[in-house]
Amino acid sequence: MKERLLKRGVTLFLVAVLVVAGVLASAIPAQAAAKGTTYNVTLLKGSGVVSMDSIGGGTPVPMPADFEGFTFQLVVEAKAKTEKLKTGPATYYPVTIIAKSFKGPTTRFPMIGGGGYATVVNVIQKDAKGKLYTSGGDVDVSQVAAKKMKTQIGDGTVDPAGSMVFQSLSVASVITLESTKKVVMTSPTAYTATTGKCYSIAKGSGTRVDGKALPDNDTSKTLPNPLVGQPVDLNAGTGTLAGTGATFGQKNKTFGAVDYINGFFWVMKITPASK
Repeated sequence: MKERLLKRGVTLFLVAVLVVAGVLASAIPAQAAAKGTTYNVTLLKGSGVVSMDSIGGGTPVPMPADFEGFTFQLVVEAKAKTEKLKTGPATYYPVTIIAKSFKGPTTRFPMIGGGGYATVVNVIQKDAKGKLYTSGGDVDVSQVAAKKMKTQIGDGTVDPAGSMVFQSLSVASVITLESTKKVVMTSPTAYTATTGKCYSIAKGSGTRVDGKALPDNDTSKTLPNPLVGQPVDLNAGTGTLAGTGATFGQKNKTFGAVDYINGFFWVMKITPASK
């Protein structure tokens, strides 16, 4: 009798362990099983970018752009890594946005002060390296935009599984005159991007942009306020990235000196790339 009870106890214990393991496994998004997988990402309705531009020292105004329909590829590496954050241990998969895969429509607009039309195309200048957390991530971003950027990643609170962050996602707008096909301006922005909360204020740049903040001063309503993304769920194919960045003292013969802070909101549809 005692032996039967002992055996039964061991069996129930093992069943309990398996059940708990199953619950934990189901709580971890599908990226944990990814084997160096490439995903196609399409930006959906609601995706956009806004730039608070001060041209030639003028009053900053929001310049919005629609990013619906842009596409790129996201690679999730095969092997998970661990690190220790201020909030404790964290596990993540390295991820990469492939620069050459970033594609979107060309926008046409009239030149400031007349002089015909120009076109703008957006490109990612180099592959962006990031982290996709299965546990322990702390990815909220707070940024003070100045001549020397001050960016803090993490607010001391652990974020959900599927949280993702890129410390440098370099996006550039390339402006070309229609009449001459001459590139008159390339405006690069090194964004910090996150699926968490993102906030940026210009302070100490010595420009007219000082005091402006995103998303607070986005009167175009391109960005939600607060600016918060959504964790990535590869099973559901969903996730939202939010990002902020800035460029000061960019000089150009056509527009003169340009200073700006930028913000974006990318609503993603994520599907495995066909082999």
